Amino acid sequence: MMRPPASILVLLAVMSVASGFADLRMRQYPQRSYAEFIPRVVEGTADAPERYRVLVPFTTHWIAGALGAPLSAVWHATRLAWFLAAYVIFYAYLRIWFGQTASLLGTAVVAATLPLTFTNSWAHPDHIAELALFTAGCAAVAVNRPLLLAAVLAAAALNRETAVFLVALYLLAGPSVRARVPIAAMLAIEWLAIYVGLRAWRGFAHYDYAQLGRNLQFLKLLPASYDPYARAYAYFGLLLFGGLLYIALAQASGRPLFMTRALWVVPIMAAVAFTISSIIETRIFTPLYALVLPSVIFRWETADRTITARTTANQP
Repeated sequence: MMRPPASILVLLAVMSVASGFADLRMRQYPQRSYAEFIPRVVEGTADAPERYRVLVPFTTHWIAGALGAPLSAVWHATRLAWFLAAYVIFYAYLRIWFGQTASLLGTAVVAATLPLTFTNSWAHPDHIAELALFTAGCAAVAVNRPLLLAAVLAAAALNRETAVFLVALYLLAGPSVRARVPIAAMLAIEWLAIYVGLRAWRGFAHYDYAQLGRNLQFLKLLPASYDPYARAYAYFGLLLFGGLLYIALAQASGRPLFMTRALWVVPIMAAVAFTISSIIETRIFTPLYALVLPSVIFRWETADRTITARTTANQP
């Protein structure tokens, strides 16, 4: 992956500040992350499954202790840093296939639409870290770096269980699925060891796994006591990624194999989300950006090349 030039880093930093401001002002309970949630995760008293998402809470708590700084200040600073890391990684990810302009455009699409994932939830520490780490994992798969993927997978699994979809992506991304089975199996064992290890360390706790019935109910408008936007929360994720998928699927000819196989993971992730997650928390769909956006940008680039070719052919 290519390091962004200084001019693009400046733009990514501006996007990060804008996203951080929107994140702070749009979310409900803006103080909950550092006033309640992080201390409870560190103490081991948080509810499941949040108590197992330890990467950001422990890192934030450690930095605050090492610097002797208020947890609130460290939370805001590291939250902004996660936004910047996510956008830098996403830009570098798109640069695997595209030029600077298209890669910046794709990253800007993420930044512009990410507020749709801020709805109906407070600022979960794992959210923006998931965007950064899942995208980094996708990039490792795209350039066929299994050792790098294993390192990213470890961090991503400590952050959120959705890291398991990186294993599925690795298995499907190559021309021969059978040839990838041994490494995919080792990656799956790594993820499972972290999954089980966290529950052994933090204490096993059940939560309501079955969400399909509730999600079907959520597809109805919420009661009139909710404001007009909140009543349709369940549709925000469908609107966002449904639109991106429509564009991504509109042009398949000549698309790199990785982009096609990444789209294969989308229905798997969607099925899991509808079954065991709450779809009114649209943040759960955030990893879809890394799976879908490359095909979206490919579609735009293909259209641009076609228009340019026609224009050139018609010049006198």
